[in-house]
Amino acid sequence: MTDHKIPLGEYIAAFVDWLTANGADYFDAIASTLEMMIHGFTFALTWFNPFVLIGLIAALAHFIQRKWGLTVFVILSFLLILNLHYWQETMETLAQVLFATLVCVVIGVPLG
Repeated sequence: MTDHKIPLGEYIAAFVDWLTANGADYFDAIASTLEMMIHGFTFALTWFNPFVLIGLIAALAHFIQRKWGLTVFVILSFLLILNLHYWQETMETLAQVLFATLVCVVIGVPLG
């Protein structure tokens, strides 16, 4: 049964090698552009004082849901993150998620 097996793995490896050899400059340009944009998002989030950003996010959560329980949960969650000294990492992750969401919306809405 395995005598007539299609060498799919070899074809894919050859294609990836070809892409790496011929498209490295293109992929490097895309990667540096995306990295610059994500760093911009991260800078914008870390520019604010953490307490101001916590207040803004809590206000946004309350404006969207109109539930005090959620608002208090958001405040306590972000205060815990700040207290555990994970603020920078959280803002980097939030920047990546927001940027990915923006890219998906920009691509997805026109496609329908």
